[in-house]
Order: sequence, then C-alpha cells, then structure tokens
Amino acid sequence: MSQNMSASGKYRSEQIIVSAPMSFAGSAQRIWKITDQENDALKYSMMLLAVCLIGIAWMFVAAWYCTFGLLLVPYRMIRRGNRKDTVRQLQHREQLEALTAMQQQQTLQTANLIEQNKKNLGN
Repeated sequence: MSQNMSASGKYRSEQIIVSAPMSFAGSAQRIWKITDQENDALKYSMMLLAVCLIGIAWMFVAAWYCTFGLLLVPYRMIRRGNRKDTVRQLQHREQLEALTAMQQQQTLQTANLIEQNKKNLGN
C-alpha cells in the first residue's frame, strides 16, 4: 500500500474536506468520517450517531449564519482557496509518485530484457 493511501483504500487527497467546517456540507462531511468502519454493526451504530450529531451541528451552524455569516464571507472564501490548494498539491504529489513507480518498473523490465538478450546471444 502506498504511503499516500489510508487503510480504507482512499488517497489522502480524497480525504480532505474542502467545505468550511462552519457550513452545512462541511460539518456533515467531517462528522460523517466516523462512519468509515470495517465492522458492519459498528458502522451502522456510528451512522445513527453521525445523523444525530449532524442535526445538532446544523442547529449550531444555522445560529452561526444568523449572527456572523455575512461578515465572514471573504475570510471563508480565502480559507476555502487554501484548502483547495492543499488538495491540488497532494494530488500532484500522488501523480508524481505513481509516475516514478511506473518509470522504475519500466527500467527494471528493460534491464531484464537486456540481460535475456545477452544470455540468448551468448548461447
């Protein structure tokens, strides 16, 4: 397994949540991460807990929007851009690592072919 892969088989760049923590989508995505379990019974109990926590978080987010929401729009847009940049950097690093692995594999195959050709010419 690659160092960029988690136990769930996802790349680290796929695990980053771009939505703001104080948004409906962002809070739900962050809470829903607790449902990523192997055991089915545990997964379903975590789903029930996550739904309850999302309901509570959304009440808090709605109150937050009513008091501070419009004042923080520019800040939230800047932070979202920063999170998107982080995701792009991780995706780029993952692509480079995949290309490097492919190049190493091709180099080994070429070296093996050269060795086989030397043996065949020697016989």
